[in-house]
Amino acid sequence: MEKAITIKNLKYQYDQNQPLFDGLNLNIEQGQWVALVGHNGSGKSTLAKLILGLLVADEGEIAVLGQTLSEDSVDEIRGQIGMVFQNPDNQFVGATVADDVAFGLENLEVPSEAMSAKIQAALEVVGMEEFTDREPHHLSGGQKQRVALASVLALEPKIIILDEATAMLDPDGRQMVQATLKKLKQLYGSELTLITITHDMDEASLADRVVVVNDGQLVMDGQPNQVFAQGATLAKIGLELPFSMQLIQRLDPRPQNYMNQQELLAWLSPLNK
Repeated sequence: MEKAITIKNLKYQYDQNQPLFDGLNLNIEQGQWVALVGHNGSGKSTLAKLILGLLVADEGEIAVLGQTLSEDSVDEIRGQIGMVFQNPDNQFVGATVADDVAFGLENLEVPSEAMSAKIQAALEVVGMEEFTDREPHHLSGGQKQRVALASVLALEPKIIILDEATAMLDPDGRQMVQATLKKLKQLYGSELTLITITHDMDEASLADRVVVVNDGQLVMDGQPNQVFAQGATLAKIGLELPFSMQLIQRLDPRPQNYMNQQELLAWLSPLNK
């Protein structure tokens, strides 16, 4: 598969006394859903800023969809990446939901006759088409994040990065956004690469791949069940196992593979005992 993002020997430090990345290497395949996890301050968000060219690496190379990041290419690369941030209120610029989704399209000078169709299509994907004329501040947190996601989708990026996009949401809002991400994965398949930056391991369990970063170092990289099998190591760097694994360990101390919700319900069923 083609590489969505290639990072080679990345070095970056905030200042001379605060080094972060020292030779980081990471490849993300096109079409993958990668959860980038780590405790607060581990370097997750900084890595996203480096990929977007908002920060400049001290050494190393970053390539997006085969194009090396540089002063000459940064604008084109940013056009391939959509970003959803933690606080949805900081992302709204329009008086209505439709206005907000239209903002990026207007900046790209998309013709008005094509814009309406793009707005409608993006809102339908995230399940917010009935809120077109609603004022954003009247929406719930989960609804706001889905509108923020629609604003990104309307621009048709190849990569979407969500930086702690569910951290400020209540459980219902978090579930809404996570369900939308699963829908995006089903709809777009290999055409869209998702990177979710989080310290929520239940959210990370939905991804194809989990990359664990600790103080600028890549310490684990694998499928969710492979990473969650290393619970002791995760605990040492301040990360908890997903709730399902915690429950399984309380009920049965014998080693168990990671189970998603459906598998957990089947495991708990008396019929399987």
